[in-house]
Amino acid sequence: MSDVDFGRAMGASCALHPGREATGTCARCGNFTCDACSLNGTSPRCPTCRERSGATFPLDRETWTFSKLWDVCWAAFQREWGMLSLAVLIYIGVSLGAQLMINVATGIGAALDSGIVAAVLSLVALVAQQLVQGLVQLGLLRVCFDVLHGGRVDVARLFSQMHKAVPYALTMLLVFAIVLVPLIILGVLGFLAVLGTGLLSGIHLGADPSPGQVFDALVPIMGVLGLAALVLVVPLTYLLLPLYLVQPELAYDDVPPSPVEVLRRSWAAARGQRLSILGVGFMAGLVMLAGFFVCCVGVIPGMALAQLLIAGMFLALRAPRDEAAESFPG
Repeated sequence: MSDVDFGRAMGASCALHPGREATGTCARCGNFTCDACSLNGTSPRCPTCRERSGATFPLDRETWTFSKLWDVCWAAFQREWGMLSLAVLIYIGVSLGAQLMINVATGIGAALDSGIVAAVLSLVALVAQQLVQGLVQLGLLRVCFDVLHGGRVDVARLFSQMHKAVPYALTMLLVFAIVLVPLIILGVLGFLAVLGTGLLSGIHLGADPSPGQVFDALVPIMGVLGLAALVLVVPLTYLLLPLYLVQPELAYDDVPPSPVEVLRRSWAAARGQRLSILGVGFMAGLVMLAGFFVCCVGVIPGMALAQLLIAGMFLALRAPRDEAAESFPG
């Protein structure tokens, strides 16, 4: 629970931003703070006290590089690797338990010998599994934020995001729609490619076509699909990479913003940084892969370090609220 006393701030102005109305007070120095100073109510201390206590992330959009990010995350990992690994292990256990719900639902449907009941139960179990796994994933990111801000691992924080079930579900539905639209476009283009190349080539397969006939029919179709994929890969990558920051954005604030606002902030944070996001994601994957090859023993610590890299990248790229508002007016 935050130590910010919101009642005492009524009618006062922020000490650091005199033009803004104060919404709380710093738990350390007692100065009035606005939403920007308290990070939307998630920090009990003002920016000055956070800096003095070391509870601030040392990188920002202008100064960060992957080398600096690695140094910060590696130092935090060395300090808390044991508890971070435990947090990842609990996350994996919860994920497996959530997966078990789908198997149980399928088994109940099979026992009742009803396809409709089995389908409904499986769908409900799938939604519940994705929701539980996603909320614990947010909790794991919250743990990483704490560590990167100089704190210790609190495993209980894994389950601190359960109150975000509805915002998380709505945000993921919106993300799903954004991802689905390009896939539908690709599907339509693929169908048109199949139809067009079939008409142009004039190839008609009989009832029992030979392998050569099938190959001749597929070559132009695959060529058109491959060309379409090459043409669309850059705009699709540009569109989808900001979605990499959606979960960290949801995990950061105690009171999550609306789904549309989450996407706006993620887009603002990714502006001019898409190649960097892609690179950090690739390196995080390599870290987990390297852990797998260390006799599988390093998988869990590797996942912990990968999560730190992603959380650290988000903290470095996180756009100030004013900048996000300017990027997306109205």
